[in-house]
Amino acid sequence: MLTIIEREPRADGGHGVQSQSHRTECWLEGWVAVPEELCQAVWECGGYCGLELNGEGELVGLTPVERPPEPLPEPTEEERLRADVDFIAAMTGVELS
Repeated sequence: MLTIIEREPRADGGHGVQSQSHRTECWLEGWVAVPEELCQAVWECGGYCGLELNGEGELVGLTPVERPPEPLPEPTEEERLRADVDFIAAMTGVELS
């Protein structure tokens, strides 16, 4: 199985990671093959790492970095409706019990 990682990080600082069992060399432009000894580290950090490339552009090391916090879930329809009702009540001076 060959694992590859994007050379350039995404906006959130993470690199995309993929693997395919039938591949023997990197198949995507802008990606680099991950040596077997680094595969576990790449998957453990989920691609949130700094890449160390040698002069030939091969991945020779990585440094895990902190993942950004997970975004808050979108409010439910009921939560949005309640917020709208509370806002309208506050703006019109109506007291809700």
